[in-house]
Amino acid sequence: MPEYEAPRREDSNKSIPWEIRNARLHPSPRRALIYVPDSYAVYKPVPLIIALHGKGQHLSEFEYHTQLSNEETNDRAIVVYPEGINLQWTGDPEAPSRSEVDDISFIDILIELVCEDYAIQTGRIYVVGFSNGGGLAALLAGDPGASTRIAAYAISSGAFYQDEALKEPLFSHPSPARLPVPILEFHGDSDPVEHYDGKDTPDGPSYNVRDYIEKWVRLNKCVEEPKVQKLFGGKVEKVSWSSDKVSDVVQHYKIAGFGHGWPTTYPLDNDEQRHGPTYFDATPIVLEFLMRFTQGT
Repeated sequence: MPEYEAPRREDSNKSIPWEIRNARLHPSPRRALIYVPDSYAVYKPVPLIIALHGKGQHLSEFEYHTQLSNEETNDRAIVVYPEGINLQWTGDPEAPSRSEVDDISFIDILIELVCEDYAIQTGRIYVVGFSNGGGLAALLAGDPGASTRIAAYAISSGAFYQDEALKEPLFSHPSPARLPVPILEFHGDSDPVEHYDGKDTPDGPSYNVRDYIEKWVRLNKCVEEPKVQKLFGGKVEKVSWSSDKVSDVVQHYKIAGFGHGWPTTYPLDNDEQRHGPTYFDATPIVLEFLMRFTQGT
């Protein structure tokens, strides 16, 4: 496959540090990076994207991998990159229980604080996540409170664990307060961290990825047989499901030979784990998918 030149760091890491303090946070304070496009003006509300790093991944690395702070990629939305405690999130087998650290509540408070400080289109709040961050995105999608504030979700190499791997049930019974819930997920069939078939996943039993996605297909009451497209000579399978009200509300890309990472056509510093660059860049697809949806559609 063709390999392209990686973007420059100086064009891609344009966020600034943000310390988040609030009496409802435990522990407090929390840390984040925030990117505000040069075009932002207080009189013109903009979309908000919450970008959730993978387990053990530093914020600036995820910022670079997604290119969400690059004006050429995203000149419209404010992006916040919050940091998990010890660089992990609720939903990981090694994470504390929600009674100790509740990242679902943290993200809900974070959204509230961003909306107080910036002009945000409250119907255009989105969550993007990788690996353990993708797992948290899925938990937010299934949370009765968060699901009323977040319009759509995009996940790469999502970490979706079965109950026996966790300190408490989390992924088994999503309960969104509104439907449909738009979800996009990318996953490599050679992922060495979050195995596609869910078997022998290193950190504990996980869901078969297609089975977990189809859980959301059923919740969204998708009515048609999925639309299946073979892309890049059959190396990428794109599957889309529609509800009776919204077309292509659940989308899944299965990538042949791809490992654990954010899909790009250019090299990244985790290419050993990703099994190198792949056939497409995920971020433009993510932004196109997210921006189709506003809260309530």
